[in-house]
Amino acid sequence: MRLDGGIDTYSFTNERYKLEETPKGRKVTYLNSNGHNIQRKRANKYFTEGQILTVKEIYVGRGSSNVEFIELPHEKFNTVMFADIKS
Repeated sequence: MRLDGGIDTYSFTNERYKLEETPKGRKVTYLNSNGHNIQRKRANKYFTEGQILTVKEIYVGRGSSNVEFIELPHEKFNTVMFADIKS
């Protein structure tokens, strides 16, 4: 999934990554692949493969990034397990 507009947590400035526009409302699908096994195991408790989710926020780090969803606030997941839905 694209990281554009997520909060750049690596720079410690809380600026947006590449775009000033927030990613809130962007639609993605759960891939049930990529990431570490333990990350997928946790995600599978909440999501099914192919499920469509709505981004609340993206947190862009140096080595990995996380996404939080409107459907499941306060929980973060590795962004590599999700793909943007082409509109």
